[in-house]
Amino acid sequence: MTVFKSAPIVSNWRFKQVGAFGVPDWTDGFLSVSQFPTNVHLDLMKHGKIPDPYMGLNEFDVQWVGEQQWLYRADFHHSGQQERSKCVLRFEGLDTFATVSFNGQDILKSDNAHRTYRVDVTEFIKQGINQLDILFDVALIRGRELLDKFAHHTIQFDKKSEKSRVFVRKPQYHYGWNWGPELTTCGPWRPIVLEEYSSKVSDLSCQIKVDMDTKTAVVKIAIQSEGCVAGDTISVSITDPKGDVIHEVCNLPINGNHAYADIEIQDAQFWWPIGYGHQPLYTVSSDLFTRGACVHSIAKRIGLREAQIVRRPLTDAPGTSFFMQVNQIPIFSNGSNWCPADHFVPRVSPERYRLQLNLLAEGNQNAVRVWAGGIFEEDIFYDICDELGILVWQDFLFACAAYPAHDDFIQNITAEVVDNVTRLRHHPCIVAWNGNNEDYLFAELFKTNYDIKDTDPGNWLKSTFPSRYIYEVVLPDLCRKLIPDASYHPGSPWGGESFNDSTVGDTHRWEVWHFLLPWQSYDSLKSRFISEFGMASLPHVKTVESYLVESPDFERHPHSRTVDEHNKEYQHERKLATYLVENYRYTYALEDYIYVSQLNQAEALSCALENWHREWKGSGNEYCGGALIWQLNSTWQVTSKALIDYYSRPKMAYFTVKRDMAPITLGMKRKTCKTSKFKVTRAFMDEKTTVEGWATNLTLSCVRLVLSLQVFELSTGKEVLSKEEPCELPANSSVELFVTELSNLEKMSKSNEPLIVSARLLDPCDKSKVVARRTNWPQPYRYLDMPRPVLQIKVINDAIYVKANVPVKGLWLYVDKVDSVKFDDNGLDLIPGDEQTVMAKGLGGCELLGRCYGVEAISWDAPPV
Repeated sequence: MTVFKSAPIVSNWRFKQVGAFGVPDWTDGFLSVSQFPTNVHLDLMKHGKIPDPYMGLNEFDVQWVGEQQWLYRADFHHSGQQERSKCVLRFEGLDTFATVSFNGQDILKSDNAHRTYRVDVTEFIKQGINQLDILFDVALIRGRELLDKFAHHTIQFDKKSEKSRVFVRKPQYHYGWNWGPELTTCGPWRPIVLEEYSSKVSDLSCQIKVDMDTKTAVVKIAIQSEGCVAGDTISVSITDPKGDVIHEVCNLPINGNHAYADIEIQDAQFWWPIGYGHQPLYTVSSDLFTRGACVHSIAKRIGLREAQIVRRPLTDAPGTSFFMQVNQIPIFSNGSNWCPADHFVPRVSPERYRLQLNLLAEGNQNAVRVWAGGIFEEDIFYDICDELGILVWQDFLFACAAYPAHDDFIQNITAEVVDNVTRLRHHPCIVAWNGNNEDYLFAELFKTNYDIKDTDPGNWLKSTFPSRYIYEVVLPDLCRKLIPDASYHPGSPWGGESFNDSTVGDTHRWEVWHFLLPWQSYDSLKSRFISEFGMASLPHVKTVESYLVESPDFERHPHSRTVDEHNKEYQHERKLATYLVENYRYTYALEDYIYVSQLNQAEALSCALENWHREWKGSGNEYCGGALIWQLNSTWQVTSKALIDYYSRPKMAYFTVKRDMAPITLGMKRKTCKTSKFKVTRAFMDEKTTVEGWATNLTLSCVRLVLSLQVFELSTGKEVLSKEEPCELPANSSVELFVTELSNLEKMSKSNEPLIVSARLLDPCDKSKVVARRTNWPQPYRYLDMPRPVLQIKVINDAIYVKANVPVKGLWLYVDKVDSVKFDDNGLDLIPGDEQTVMAKGLGGCELLGRCYGVEAISWDAPPV
């Protein structure tokens, strides 16, 4: 009898270059690794063989690294095998083409960074010192060899991209993306573990059926074992969220290495998305017994919930709905897209995962999409999402291309999918699985012979878009087998008569940014579900300075070569410049440019969110079911559409989005209509300006509040309209609140005086408590002569209380030591008489600074204390 043993191989790793291609050979021999797991760039940086690729223009100086072979070696001690045992090496991630040798014997040739390989080394292992070698080949060269081999498969896609990447099962962002560097690294990027056992539990899976009415759940447990013999048995138990065992089933028979148990849980504690309830997690454990002794145990945390994408006809609109439903409750998905937290994933710590996902949750976001060009994330990522109640939309890893679909490729990706779905399927946070990112979009835009009306899979394989067969046959078949209760979506965007049909499925709304449509047009870009949209901005000035640290002073400019190379967006110069020049006045001083770029991003996303929330109109009228911002995070110090930068520093848009994704929000829209006074005239016109207002209540209760509507002159802060009225916000839907005409107010005001409209929702029991705010300004902002405000401010412990004498746009509070203070709100619009409170954890001893749009300097009426 052998008790299962598992030992990660983490010590005595070293590496060296093998041969030299295009660069001088360096003959240091083996060097120690920087950490384990690791990759070659991290290890070379440790020894000063390459500069940090994130600094300055170093990315271009280290391109040779990705075109060399690298050998990794480890020696480890083994004390000798137990009776009847076998030894297995488990490789959880080898990036990408690798030949593995063990004690001089080749045991594995890997070609997929996303797979877990298990190799029986019983006949090769020895007592004492054993040697493990992994030779990593060049992904670029191997990919181009595959491109030549399958030249008959016409690849139609973006000409700027590396064509060979579609044949290589490697994180696609390594080849460069419009927010990341081109650093095709390699190495043992996930753990390598030696297992020793004679029998074990190889998998534990659960199907969960809940009954919300009776508060019960049935957990159907399936156990797969390996190496069992007659007389072996399985036991299973379920532990409640407090840690108490509530069910146990012993002596389950094993038939064909499988065992099953159905367990009913009474008084079930259901798992909910954040904002809708708690996230209780049960633990399901399985123990394998041989001759009455436990030889192996595994455990997985689960949540008792049901979840699906709901696609159903709408009451009075074409197409179908598209929204997440959890435990029979429709959920508007407020969230972001997730890219790897670092280009070099092995150095992302659990603490960094928790920091960034906490920022997402604290920002009132309840959903995150794990993007197809990255990785199936680490276990800790999904564990944290389980704990926080973050809904995960999980992409399969195909992005922005027409992938091949020959037999070898399908066999490879099938193993990849089985590995990762099996690993992740117990997580309650994962509510949707998606076939690809923008591959249908590329199939249409780059003129493949994709025919949406052709329903013959055999024809798809012969087309120039053969991967349709993967998304509509291979992946759904695997999902039905592995996760039969989960929702599968063939692609993003996908649905309807074209890839971006606004009435069916999800869309990517890139008319703003990529096609330079003004962001004020978001209200016309309606969709059933928006899984990508965004606006770029520069990161924090300290983040920019972090990569300029070794650059000459003249590179400290928003349009310097170094700053440009830390912006990978195609034609980013004209895109960002267009949005800034259309909307704002600004200078090219680095701090000013960063501020106005972040203000522009914040205003654009706010415009989108307020209008799309308006389309969540209740049962049968879910005209828009979610909005996922591109993107939450950054892989390095870069100008991008991220809400938080590489150092997890929130941009202004993070706080705007936090307010716009709150449970109760307000929206407003200003309309101006001109009509001729006479039958034929151009000189004499009547002009009518109105402001429409609405609210969205994403809570599950009807809410009664007081609507406060005020209008102010910009330059003086004079109030020209003030009224209050009760309002009722129905549960889980939006409601129209008011239409106010400004024309008469404009006539009463000074000539051409801009009017700022403020709407607030107040607690009827205590009107000093503001539930939601929204201001509406005439646009473009560049036309406004912004008055210099006088801000009244007081600081009591960690609370900052601020108000102004005139309307203020985009008040940004900050300290020099950026990472020493955590603000819970920022980027504020102020109106006279409305004091706002910002909590600033860690503020003590720091000088509080601030700036706002259109004013060179702001002043406090008294210094903060």
